[in-house]
Amino acid sequence: MGRRTGRPGAAELHAVTAVAAAAPDRARFARVRAWLEARPRAADALLLGAVTAVAALLRLVRLGAIPYGVHSDEAQVGTDAHRILHDGWIGVYTHAALGQPTGHAYLTTPSIWALGDTAFALRLPLALVALAAVPLLYLLVRTSFGRTEATFAALMLAFSYWHLFYSRVAHWSISYGTVLLAVLLCLALALRTLRWWWFVAGGALLGLGVYTYNIYPVAVLAAYAFIAVMSLRIVLRARRTAAEVVPDDALPEPRPWLRGVALFTLAALVVALPMINYLRNPDAYYWKHFDNYGDVRVTRTPEYREADFAGKVRLIAAQAKFFASAYAWHGRKDIVDANGLRPVFDPLTLALIGGGLFFAWRYRRNPVVIAAVVCFVILPLPAVLQRGSIMRQPVAAAPYAMLLAALPLAALWRAPSHGRGGVRFATAGAAAFAVAVVAGVTVHDYFWTLRKDPFVREIYFSQMTTASTYIRHLPPGTYVYFYDERASINLETRQFLAPDAKGEDRSREFSPYDASIEGIDRSRPVSFVLMGAYTPLIDAIAMRYPGGAERIAMRDGKLEFVAYELPARGG
Repeated sequence: MGRRTGRPGAAELHAVTAVAAAAPDRARFARVRAWLEARPRAADALLLGAVTAVAALLRLVRLGAIPYGVHSDEAQVGTDAHRILHDGWIGVYTHAALGQPTGHAYLTTPSIWALGDTAFALRLPLALVALAAVPLLYLLVRTSFGRTEATFAALMLAFSYWHLFYSRVAHWSISYGTVLLAVLLCLALALRTLRWWWFVAGGALLGLGVYTYNIYPVAVLAAYAFIAVMSLRIVLRARRTAAEVVPDDALPEPRPWLRGVALFTLAALVVALPMINYLRNPDAYYWKHFDNYGDVRVTRTPEYREADFAGKVRLIAAQAKFFASAYAWHGRKDIVDANGLRPVFDPLTLALIGGGLFFAWRYRRNPVVIAAVVCFVILPLPAVLQRGSIMRQPVAAAPYAMLLAALPLAALWRAPSHGRGGVRFATAGAAAFAVAVVAGVTVHDYFWTLRKDPFVREIYFSQMTTASTYIRHLPPGTYVYFYDERASINLETRQFLAPDAKGEDRSREFSPYDASIEGIDRSRPVSFVLMGAYTPLIDAIAMRYPGGAERIAMRDGKLEFVAYELPARGG
């Protein structure tokens, strides 16, 4: 065997060089880490800003175009905003969309005023409200946990398909969840500090929520269920202390806490007073909405009423299974908002939530975990027995589901602190990889699958949006003759996108004219707009009124509408 000379070989020299080159990087990293550890608020601000920026990108990019088409429910938010711009105060409740509180209309009005009658302007305010849920969840979790749990919870909410879907449409269901998060954040801070202003702020926000969504009372129930649980724990702790048993958690004394809860309730009642005054009238439209919407419950069906006890149990069990399937293993298409092309939770997120329930037991005394479990259980309850809105109504539970999903991720991320280098890398990498998988699945399913699905095109009625945009840009004074078997020219989509348009229906379905092309007023410019089954009529119109201009609108290779423009006679 040859003798070792003691001189390093090429491989050894390369390793020494690599270590030396990495040393400055490690030193810089150590300095940055030390700087952040010395400034915890700066670290929180950086993490919070980064996660919020990611969430904003997902919620705001191409907001007016995906999903394409202004749904008539969305459009009614815009038409109420038009009323506010024209008349000012329109009350606390609107008949639009079968009856809703008007908070979303007042919120949207400045955007419509500044940006015009567009899908982007219509969706932007509620998208920003939805976006606010991400930093609010971070801050709520941060009151009881470290940055790791808060960051994973906010990331999971940012990438939640459920939350993302309703963040990108102008539907008021997304707003009440953000309000509830803010209420719980105030309560968590009040629990820690007993500062009166946190009780007042939380109560005021709770009262403000009554102007968001009809289902909001379930959020009030969840908030007070959390208060009840914490009050019970505070009273029991006080008794243990009186018995000279050392308590194992830090909670306030009962009297200041209960005084604060009274202040919280008073603030909520003051802010909610206009709605309470409105609801005192038994003929208020809200009560009609409440009664009509009850018809979608399985307990209102003839099958349920006629069944015996065993039959009723079977019907309720079948409905509960239907509800669960929409979330876990089989998407249920919603004919109102087009959600349900896939289950609410992808398999990985569902597994993480299941693991999170185990960790929730471990942290069962933690106020934020108590709030999360209470909301996760209570908020979906009204939708369980319904045959509609089973994904839309409970969307306020999304932050708490994502908090549960974050707990096992945080445990994986933290595991490395006690292991060797390889184990440390593997567990932290597994947590990061899980978030990346959820993000990839959500982005693919929303921005690719949903965007191209014909069911979404049908529900959001892209043809009507394209036609209404065309009508808005016609020369002033043009009169529209409208032909479509699905909708009238007076559909809310057209009223919002082209509010100044003048025209009439000519279809068999929505007029007495039986699709006639006669009796046209040629004293002004006119445009025949033909959609759906009426598009072949363009040839007869061109023969009857020669000299016009034909327009054809296509989108993604599919025909949206055809139009035939005629100048005024002699024009």
